[in-house]
Formats: sequence, C-alpha cells, structure tokens
Amino acid sequence: MILAGHMAAFRAVGGLACLGLIGGCATAAPGSRALVPASAFPISVPRGPIAEDGSVFPATSSGSIYEPKRDWRPGDLVAIDIVTSTTAANNDAATLNRAGTVANSVTSFFGVPLNFGSLAGTPFSPSINTSSSNQYSGTGTEAASNNITGEVEAVVTRVDPNGTLALEGRTNVNVNGNVNAIVVTGYASPDDITANATISSNNVADMNVQYVGNGPINDAHQVPLLQQILDKIWPF
Repeated sequence: MILAGHMAAFRAVGGLACLGLIGGCATAAPGSRALVPASAFPISVPRGPIAEDGSVFPATSSGSIYEPKRDWRPGDLVAIDIVTSTTAANNDAATLNRAGTVANSVTSFFGVPLNFGSLAGTPFSPSINTSSSNQYSGTGTEAASNNITGEVEAVVTRVDPNGTLALEGRTNVNVNGNVNAIVVTGYASPDDITANATISSNNVADMNVQYVGNGPINDAHQVPLLQQILDKIWPF
C-alpha cells in the first residue's frame, strides 16, 4: 500500500512536470508591440442639431440630391485618389578659359640708360616677361522621380469661411512588424469633390504626401549611428 501511494504521487508530479514543459514550449501569442494601435479621430466632432421641421430633407441641408454635397462639415469623410507622379532633371556644364601675357622692358630711368653691359653683343637691360593660363571645366547631372498611387480616406478637419476644406488622412499597413504608413494633408474645394465623395489628388492644394516605413526591413537601409558620426568627423 505504501509503495502504491508513492507510485501515485510520482505519477502526479510527473504529470504536472509534463504540463509545465508543454506550457513552456507552447507558441506565445504575438505581443502588442507588433500591432499598430488604432488612431484617434483627428478632431472632436460635436453632435449636430436635430431637425424639427419634420421634412424628409431638413432645413439645414442645401443643394440638390443629384449634385455633389455642399454643406460640408468637420468630421465628414472624403476619399483622396492619389495619382502623384513627378520627374525632375537638371544638367549643368560650365567651361572657363583665361590666358594672359605681359612683356615689358625698361631701357632708361629719368634719362639714365639702364644697360648693364653686354654679352656677345646682346645688351643686359631690365625686362619683365610673364604669362598665365587658367582653365576650368565642370559638369553635373541630377535626376529624380517618384510615383505614388492609391486611395486614402481623409477627414474634413476644418471648413474655412470661403468653403475651402482642410483634409487629413492616414493609412497604416503592418506586415509582420514592418509598418508602412501614408499620411496625406491638403486643402480642397467642394466643387472638385464628386457625388460619391471622391477627389483626385491633382485637385488638392498644398498636398503633402508622406510615405514612411518602420520595422526590421526599413532599419536595414539605415546607416548605423556610429558610422554616421565617423563620416562627419573623419577628415580624409
């Protein structure tokens, strides 16, 4: 009986140990560090007034149901169709040539001849002969291009007195911890917004498109900090 009790206790302890090993070897759930938190709404939108006229279309609305929306308010959503494509090129070539020659001789000074004898019939007299030549040639070429396409849902953050809308939109894409974000800001006229609340980026004034990345893949393209410091202080 005593031996049976010890065997039962041993089995219980072994079972708990196996459960502990299994629990320790189980794949842990991904941590919150790899997830992009939800962004807060860029503005605080108060609740609109409740229509009291009893009509299908309240008196606060304007325009026709068949025309683009005109009564835009902060908090409304507008889709920005990004079709940005820019190309720039600059070629520069410069050439500078300069040459000069000076030949002068002094034969007398205040009527006194300046001859210091002669050699084989050739008189010695003060003379100045100088020449210079400078040449410079330089060329430079610069080219840049970028192309971003996509669609970002933006929020109307402000309506100016003249009706111009301030827009702000953001899109985050997280793939295994590598986050790519597109941030778009700018100003738009309500006349350029279509009936389905879409506007082309070509019609957005002062548009600022930022495409940034964060994660292991993007960090691989960064120069290490120590190397950056050495590049700035290295004199050769």
